[in-house]
Amino acid sequence: MSFGHGDFGGPGGGAYSDGGYSTYNSGSGGRNSSAADQNRLMQGIGSNIQKISQNVKEIERIIPRLGTPDDNKTLRSKLDEVQHYTNQLAKDTNRMLKDLNNAPASVSQSDQRQQRMQKERFTSDFSAALNQFQRVQREAAQKEREGVKRVRANSGYGDDYDEGPNALINWEGGSQPPAMQQSQFQQEDFEALKEREAQLHKLESDIVDVNTIFKDLATMVHEQGDTIDSIEANVETAEVHVEQANTQLVNAKTYQSKARRKKFIIFICILVLLAVLGVIIYLVVPKN
Repeated sequence: MSFGHGDFGGPGGGAYSDGGYSTYNSGSGGRNSSAADQNRLMQGIGSNIQKISQNVKEIERIIPRLGTPDDNKTLRSKLDEVQHYTNQLAKDTNRMLKDLNNAPASVSQSDQRQQRMQKERFTSDFSAALNQFQRVQREAAQKEREGVKRVRANSGYGDDYDEGPNALINWEGGSQPPAMQQSQFQQEDFEALKEREAQLHKLESDIVDVNTIFKDLATMVHEQGDTIDSIEANVETAEVHVEQANTQLVNAKTYQSKARRKKFIIFICILVLLAVLGVIIYLVVPKN
């Protein structure tokens, strides 16, 4: 199991907020320019993705027990806690990924490529974990709907469950099933149904949250593609500049070699000219 008592805001859970479920504080972990802060951010993202995957396995162990003799309030409460905590982990990880994408890029081309690869890996791993989490969310919601319908049918209230905004029974408004008016629907059953519909409503709301995260991920992937194109363009420009510099160096060496050759030829010509002048002077000037 990947979460403990401290993960839900109890003793040892002071690092969490937002109703005891939040695991991330953007004021201290996001949009920091230093390499150390970015490393801590990446460690947090990797840890959260791992926890999401572990919690998915925990939910997978709970779902088959729903609707069986093992189904009870404790089991459903455990499912509610693990599912809602994992949903909060997903939202926190989504914010952390946004902060990582908004972090200043390194000056070094090699560091930029390294950062790009890490962002791509985190986005891919998070997307895969989120897909698995969404799958078990839907499976759990289906099981819960079936359970609520059974309880409603046994209560005499009806077995139709509205998945819209009026999903919860309006118990507070005074509406009570006829069976309860006839003392056939016990108070504990009434409270259990009320609690199960509240849990199901929260699960369906969390599923909507995950859908929103997927939209954010799609936007981030698109932005990463633009960044990759920009980095590759810069790399190609740098390579062109390097090639031009190499060409200029070769040309400079060629010009330098030609200049030396010309100087040597001129020097030889001067020597020959001097030699000729010396011979002429020797022949022309009369000897005493």
